[in-house]
Amino acid sequence: MKALLYDRFGGPEVLHIADVPMPEPGPGEVVVRVRAATVGVGDCKARAGLLQQFHALRLPKIPGRYGCGEIAAAGSQVDTVKVGDAVVLATLHSESGSAAEYVRLAAKQVALKPSNLSCAETASFIQGAVCAYICLVEAGKVTAGRKVLVHGAAGSVGSACVELARHLGAVVAATCWERDRDYVAALGADQVVAFDREDFAAVAGGQDVVIDIIGGDVHRRSYGALARGGRLIYLHADPIEDQGADYGVSVVNAVIDNRAAVLDAVCRLAEHGVFTPKLGKVLPLAEGAQAHRLVETQAIKRGRVVLEIP
Repeated sequence: MKALLYDRFGGPEVLHIADVPMPEPGPGEVVVRVRAATVGVGDCKARAGLLQQFHALRLPKIPGRYGCGEIAAAGSQVDTVKVGDAVVLATLHSESGSAAEYVRLAAKQVALKPSNLSCAETASFIQGAVCAYICLVEAGKVTAGRKVLVHGAAGSVGSACVELARHLGAVVAATCWERDRDYVAALGADQVVAFDREDFAAVAGGQDVVIDIIGGDVHRRSYGALARGGRLIYLHADPIEDQGADYGVSVVNAVIDNRAAVLDAVCRLAEHGVFTPKLGKVLPLAEGAQAHRLVETQAIKRGRVVLEIP
């Protein structure tokens, strides 16, 4: 089968197409014929060797954590999906990834894809939706009427957080660049703060939950936007200093995993229009290096870069 891979760490130029052995499923495993693979920032960091302290990657490595396709084969002890089912998948960074014609993974790492979306559309929203669900529902415990501030709301993760927070009945404030104000408002934010023009802590204070996907100075200033007893939920980005005790708030790292229950939950929400596709650019597998360049340089301002694999 054809796969995009790298056999040394470095820039996008280390990526190339290669013929690799066809995977076979073991007990509790499936093989998915991949039709679309998400290209994320984490894939680029892993390829550059920047995640070795967290995930000991073995080379050669096929990148891609999320994707969409159909079940091509199933091992014994698999009763949740069957051959032919259209599924969304989430690999571990340490596993062979989705940027290949086929990928083997545990059946507990797949779920039925949204019936109303194409594979490319599914691949474009799934990572952001998974992050949003874990941040808001599991870590943030967001319910109707709660005040939620989402940082970086024009990005794939931030926009999904706005969509889900709105669905949960929260009062949603969101930060973004001034140029993205109308886009973020259309996602459902009640208040949009342009952080290149306004101080969000001054105009959007008293929040019950803040979702920080940026870190650094944004994290530091977010404490001033929270009400006492609030929750500051963060994803690993720029370094942070936990000042929760000083402000009387909880600081929670949202750990993003690949459980089928979360994949299924966000796919069903997508079927009801809660999450929408966010396709920024679609490229063929052979242009995987270019896809990584686009992500790494932030050339695509909105939406995900997706590799299609016919």
